[in-house]
Amino acid sequence: MTKHHKIALQLYTVRSAGALAARLALAREAGYAWVETEGLHGLAPADFIATLRASGLGLASMHVEMSELDAGRAEILLALAALDCCQLVMPWLDEAERPADQAGWLALAGRLQAHAQDLALLGVGLAYHNHAFEFERLTDGRTVLETLFEAASSLRWQPDVAWVARAGEDPAVWLARYAARLQSVHVKDLAGEGADAAEQGWATLGEGRLPWAQWLPGLAGRLQTFIVEHDHPSQPARSARLGHQYLSQRLG
Repeated sequence: MTKHHKIALQLYTVRSAGALAARLALAREAGYAWVETEGLHGLAPADFIATLRASGLGLASMHVEMSELDAGRAEILLALAALDCCQLVMPWLDEAERPADQAGWLALAGRLQAHAQDLALLGVGLAYHNHAFEFERLTDGRTVLETLFEAASSLRWQPDVAWVARAGEDPAVWLARYAARLQSVHVKDLAGEGADAAEQGWATLGEGRLPWAQWLPGLAGRLQTFIVEHDHPSQPARSARLGHQYLSQRLG
């Protein structure tokens, strides 16, 4: 790990390894000192805490669904406090959860704002993690992402830069626009021509077509937490290892 930055693995990348302990072991073998989890991975808080501690890895960030923010926040906060983690991220809305219109998105923004304000009082930042649908335009011409951020002033951002690019947008423009919102960043790559079809358009970091070498210097001056992810790796352990190597060589 670099001196000033946390290089973490989003454990979704290595989900094929199985349960949390096996994923953590793979992350450690790949060179990581930090991970980002998907909530408590179905464990009771005490078991989750014990499993993380036994792995020797630190918890840099945690993804939490809206349902967990609404109903399971006490258990989440218990785990965060025990593991000295102060970053939560709301990562995904199933299609059935996504509002159908601008009024619905504004209502969701209100819920996220309330959670962000409450968590901030406890020293915990709440960020929103994007996919592609947040760049769809609403009836007033603004994107979903703009609507959320304009209505939820306390909400931070965990950009999934590859999804920004996959939505047909210029990541550099959005990273600059919401620079003050950044909490962490997902670092992954998009495949070029002739790539493995099984990886569904994604690539191991450094082997794809996104210009991370251009983006990282600016991000390194703003952020501490960089999270490697690959949505559909054909060789999860290899993708995890090479992602760590790539960032370790470029973050000072």
